[in-house]
Amino acid sequence: MVLSAVASIAGAACIPLQNLGAGALGPQIKPPSVTFTGATLAGAPTAQLLAAYYCPELVSVPLGGATLLCQSLFGPRPPLSAMAVVFDARFRIANPNEIPMPLASLLVGVTLFPAAANQQTGATCVRLCPGGPGTCADDPGACQASSRDIRSLSDFASATAGLVIAEGLATAAGQQPSFTAPTVSAAAELEVNARFTLAPAQLVGVLRQLAQQSTSELRAGRVPSFTIPYQLEGTVWFDAGSLGRVAIPWGPASGVWTL
Repeated sequence: MVLSAVASIAGAACIPLQNLGAGALGPQIKPPSVTFTGATLAGAPTAQLLAAYYCPELVSVPLGGATLLCQSLFGPRPPLSAMAVVFDARFRIANPNEIPMPLASLLVGVTLFPAAANQQTGATCVRLCPGGPGTCADDPGACQASSRDIRSLSDFASATAGLVIAEGLATAAGQQPSFTAPTVSAAAELEVNARFTLAPAQLVGVLRQLAQQSTSELRAGRVPSFTIPYQLEGTVWFDAGSLGRVAIPWGPASGVWTL
């Protein structure tokens, strides 16, 4: 999905690009395009670990024997930290301009079980600095846009706090994610992987609902399957120098993670 038609430019705040007079961006400035190419798991508990974690909570055994039974079926119960789910959101970014365009910030909103009444939503703003973390001034508006057509962090006011944790961006296979702002060279494309963690403390309640549907399988010693439907959406902001920022929305895009 390529989204390049809607953009905004801002100094302190974003102003819709279509409201600017002709030539206000300069003859060479055009909005970049952002293509969301998918989201893949980079780390997650196995179905066996999930069974070992939830079995003692869900399987009833007389005289409190659930712990021993579940351990004999699935192994020792793992710690809460082992329940974290890590994923990479992948983007292809094209810069049609004759000048480089650094990324300034990235907004990602995640909805788990989007079709369910008990869906859970999280969001995070990834602030990027050219020289690395802490080398640019704090900007409370880093993921805010004035145009209602462009998603801002404030659009996720009801999101579960701490569900989504940003781990940084990488622009090459095998590169460690960081919060250093990548730059899209002039008239070029750049592949970007943004890594996020779904925090286990906020995630275990969602996964427990899945395990609860398979209590009979757990009692029988069978490892159930665990799948998480998701929807991702957000906005990428680019640094246009003295002209301010360019905001390009992306998504929503849906999929399913199988643990």
